[in-house]
Amino acid sequence: MKTSHLTSIFNKINSEITLPQYLQEICNIIDKGDSISKRIDAILFDYDINDSISKVDFLQLIFAYIKISLEDGILTIHEREDIKFLKTVFRIQSGDFFFHNRLDVEHTIALELSKIYEDNFITEEEAEFKIGIQEIFDLSFDQMNNYSKSKAIVSIKEGADVKDLDIFFTYDEYFKVRSEVK
Repeated sequence: MKTSHLTSIFNKINSEITLPQYLQEICNIIDKGDSISKRIDAILFDYDINDSISKVDFLQLIFAYIKISLEDGILTIHEREDIKFLKTVFRIQSGDFFFHNRLDVEHTIALELSKIYEDNFITEEEAEFKIGIQEIFDLSFDQMNNYSKSKAIVSIKEGADVKDLDIFFTYDEYFKVRSEVK
């Protein structure tokens, strides 16, 4: 995997937030080929950093990468692959983002969904973008759908057709929203 892109992003992150020395060293080895996990373990051992501390720092680093990736409103396949690669290298498990950074994750999702739903119409690209967000934060369909519902309800109240909103409402939910619109 070509990761020189990661190195440039890590440099940008380090200029915006000061990374601990051990994390700077880890960022420097990411693009240097095989045995990354062994080298990360060696750096953690050298700095006497336990797994709990490193996991939180790794999550913050990946989250900073995600925020940079989302700045342009596009989540490319390359960016998604980088995030998946980082989660693998840093041993991030499904649910870790939500457990350790719930408020940041929810804020980011709300911000991105606001942008998507602002015109009361979801394009195919925006639907794929939602899937990308769901994937990078390891959310289930139901979790992402629940986040989207509040934005979709606003759109429906502004006159949007539910078919244009890439959302799933139960029968009861839909008719409750429709009754509030009338």
